[in-house]
Amino acid sequence: MDHMRVALIGCGKVGHRHLQALVHDPLVDLLATVDTDPAKAAAAAVAFDADSFADVDALLAQHRHLDGVILATPSGTHRRLTEQLLNAGLNVLVERPMALDADDARAMVATAKQASRVLAVTHASRLLPSVARALDVFERGQMGEVIEGAVSVCWSRPQSYYQSAPWRGTRRMDGGVLFNQAIAALDVLLQFCGRIDEVFAYAGTVTHEIESEDTAVGVMRADTGGLFTITATTSVHDNDLEERLTLMAKTGTVVFGPTLRQIEHWHVPDEDEDEVRQALNDPTVPPSWKGHLEALEDFRQAVQSGVACRLSADSTVHTIEVVQALMQSAQTGCPVKIGELTS
Repeated sequence: MDHMRVALIGCGKVGHRHLQALVHDPLVDLLATVDTDPAKAAAAAVAFDADSFADVDALLAQHRHLDGVILATPSGTHRRLTEQLLNAGLNVLVERPMALDADDARAMVATAKQASRVLAVTHASRLLPSVARALDVFERGQMGEVIEGAVSVCWSRPQSYYQSAPWRGTRRMDGGVLFNQAIAALDVLLQFCGRIDEVFAYAGTVTHEIESEDTAVGVMRADTGGLFTITATTSVHDNDLEERLTLMAKTGTVVFGPTLRQIEHWHVPDEDEDEVRQALNDPTVPPSWKGHLEALEDFRQAVQSGVACRLSADSTVHTIEVVQALMQSAQTGCPVKIGELTS
């Protein structure tokens, strides 16, 4: 299989990033687009000379030889559509978050295993050169155990952002700031700190007229004894402020900031901080679709060659568990143990 044949389901803002990624991967052919707004699906299909459909059933009825699907619909639809696609024999690359409920996430992984298909999630921040370098020194033991860490995602989203689509800012489809905006940075943190055992959080809707929370702060305790915090908001007044991650280990300290692709502080034994920062801190801002291209390439290689998928869905289930626990804690005012989550 030289080329992978795919369809794109969901042609909104994130869907267009996937379209740009598809332009830059010559080994993936887009055969069809799907959106509940037929005009959006048709517009997205034009440049690829692809077919367009208004629903998944019509896609599956006409295109029986697809290899995979890119799913970029609102988060609350992911389980239903993913299971339908997997059961139809298709591999699926689903936009993050993969689900808004840990039971849904686990069910999606189970369906993929039963169908013997690849299920991947676009947690492409794991693949950033800065993150990959830190993971390498961590996994080789140069930093020692990470004992404390902090995520800070402080972004600006005007009311018009939430009004641009009826699902934005809803609990059932969007999930709020932790699920929608902060989950990428949190997912990176979790690659370093082991499994989270218990959390406590506060959250609220501070500056927007929406159903879900636009601001949250939380504390997490790992099974290693490490303590970690998260701060997330879409209420910064004017422009995005930061997506920062701090890792303090027994023999090293790393700070990513003001974005995850930049190293602000690098104190690791046998590593030259200036050399590392010079090698990794590219001053140019990458295009918004770059991470989606890297996720697409990872997905394609897993489908075509059977290599391990670095962004496999089963590796992201714990991220969903942690966010769900944080939200449950904020709603109940009590600490929540991951093993005692309720849907």
